[in-house]
Amino acid sequence: MGYKVHSVDGKGGEIDLSTARTYSKEVRVASGTAGTYQLFKVPAAASVIAVRAYRTGGTGGTVQVKKGGSDVLASALATATDSWAGNTTVQNASCAAGDNISVVLAAPAGSPTEILVQVDMRTAVPA
Repeated sequence: MGYKVHSVDGKGGEIDLSTARTYSKEVRVASGTAGTYQLFKVPAAASVIAVRAYRTGGTGGTVQVKKGGSDVLASALATATDSWAGNTTVQNASCAAGDNISVVLAAPAGSPTEILVQVDMRTAVPA
């Protein structure tokens, strides 16, 4: 919920006073090649709330998200051809500022042209 405010110069606007912020980070792997891809360094304490993946072409492949060396998903997420797959059941979800988040692509089959992985995070401070 926002509150209406007016600045000294008479312009109006809104201020969002809620504390929770949700944001997403994505990695696009153009070749759909198996491997570990660094996604980002967590800017402030946050929690992973969902992982989603989109595979263009090909016939298979899995995605795992890691926080440091720990798996975020209890089991790797199977991708689907030309559609989104997602999982909101996460483990090791709490992240401290500075934690490293990476994506592990495994077993791509049928030569996918690209895989997009999205990690949704929630933090109590603006990121």
